[in-house]
Amino acid sequence: MYRKIKDYFRLFLYKTFIFLFLITPRFLMKKFLELLAFLAYKFNKKHKSIAKANLDLVYKNTISEERKEEIIYNSYKSLVFNMYEFIENQKLTKDEILEKANIINGEIIEKALKENRKIIYISAHYGGWELTVPYIALKFGKVAIVNRKMDNPHIQKLYEEARTKNNVTMLEKQSAAKGMIKAFKENKTVCVVIDQYLRSGVDINFLDQKTRATDSTSRLALKFDAIIIPIFTLCNDFRSWTIEVKEPIDVKTIEFKSDNEIEELTQIQNDVLTKQIFEKPDFWLWQHKRFKKYHNEIYKKEKN
Repeated sequence: MYRKIKDYFRLFLYKTFIFLFLITPRFLMKKFLELLAFLAYKFNKKHKSIAKANLDLVYKNTISEERKEEIIYNSYKSLVFNMYEFIENQKLTKDEILEKANIINGEIIEKALKENRKIIYISAHYGGWELTVPYIALKFGKVAIVNRKMDNPHIQKLYEEARTKNNVTMLEKQSAAKGMIKAFKENKTVCVVIDQYLRSGVDINFLDQKTRATDSTSRLALKFDAIIIPIFTLCNDFRSWTIEVKEPIDVKTIEFKSDNEIEELTQIQNDVLTKQIFEKPDFWLWQHKRFKKYHNEIYKKEKN
């Protein structure tokens, strides 16, 4: 009984929160979100220290302390703008969502679809990832995405309904492999965010550091001769984004240099992420323990 009351109370707070967000004039909302990012940067010491530990590990002394602080603040700002997309896109029409972004190299996707290829989109917790999937799904066709199920079943239901409206199918992490295969059989494309910390997977190099990454996209691509298309959504301003489609990774044309094709293909994908983050680091979510597997000591060291 207590759990049910708690779930309904959280649902009430969630709906109230969304209502207030959506009725607030956008010019005020932008100022509010910028303030929220600043407050998080100043007072969210736990996650700020994680971000600083990651930046110190990756960049060492190759960039200034001032630049590291700037990256952390911009990462928070990008995050709050992205979270607004998660809220607003639940209520917008197809045209309203598509108006928010311009897309670069969209012909790569069009070509793959024309050739009837199975498509795996890969991305990261980078920029406007909450806009990436609904935009691609509404513009190019249905997408199945791997997501962790929310604890609150009522909020989960609202989330699934909003995703369905935007041509997106949710796949639970526990059965992601079966779900992705099923999606391919239903002629859907698949999207996976591949930059998070994992206990399992394969060892690769990411941002010049040894870590572990999911090999699910590699296994799926090799099994179905699928084409892997990296996508990143960059923030221009509040509610203004640029979606960059990168050069595809085609298992049909890759000349593998080793017998371990899964590991090699996983490394190729993470090289794409590494290149993007090094080019524009301000949009990546530095505030998570990405390197915990082999560098857990950096998070203990930074803890206040």
